[in-house]
Amino acid sequence: MANAGERQICIVDQLDKIGQFVYINRTMGRREEIIQEAKKLLLKFGFRKTTMEDIAKAARIAKATIYHYFASKEDIFREIIHREGNTLRKKLQEAVARGRTPREKLENYARTRLHFLRELVPYYKLLTEKYYSHIPFVEKERKDFDSFELNTLEVILREGVEKGEFEIPDPRLYAFLILQVMKGLEYPLATGKALNLDGKELKLDDALQYLLDILVRGIGKKELR
Repeated sequence: MANAGERQICIVDQLDKIGQFVYINRTMGRREEIIQEAKKLLLKFGFRKTTMEDIAKAARIAKATIYHYFASKEDIFREIIHREGNTLRKKLQEAVARGRTPREKLENYARTRLHFLRELVPYYKLLTEKYYSHIPFVEKERKDFDSFELNTLEVILREGVEKGEFEIPDPRLYAFLILQVMKGLEYPLATGKALNLDGKELKLDDALQYLLDILVRGIGKKELR
């Protein structure tokens, strides 16, 4: 049976752990507030015009305090871009998992990609501006996401070949080419300009479906076309 001294030590230890837990939660909560306010400012004014002082004011904390959470606005921007990239990865993985066949997986991937990029237009514009291409972590995020997309599409195509649904000699090459076609639809999203054919507007969702029909027919087994 513990004596009074041991019980006191135990209580102090428990209080210390509770204090640490509260501190960690407060810190995480404050970091989240800073990130959310920074997102608003970055989307409204851009990276160059947004300062740490602006972010601190928006988050209602002292300028000196914000540096306890982030060393610079680059660190905040890195966190935002990394989060959005991870969210899109998760959405795409879930879309692929819902597909029952390689064809469905490919179509789900393409549709989810277009839909989510439409929501991320402001971030897409930030990432595609020439100014940001020289920031190392931005370029790394781009390369990492390109690698993720290429590998994911390659897995889908290889599965299609193994199951006799697709007939292609080099799944990785075809995955790369399909990815480039999908990226071609990013321009109208980023610029806000509609696709036009003979003076008539072509909806992106319709354009994507036409492209998918062409792609699937092109790589499908001859007897399944």
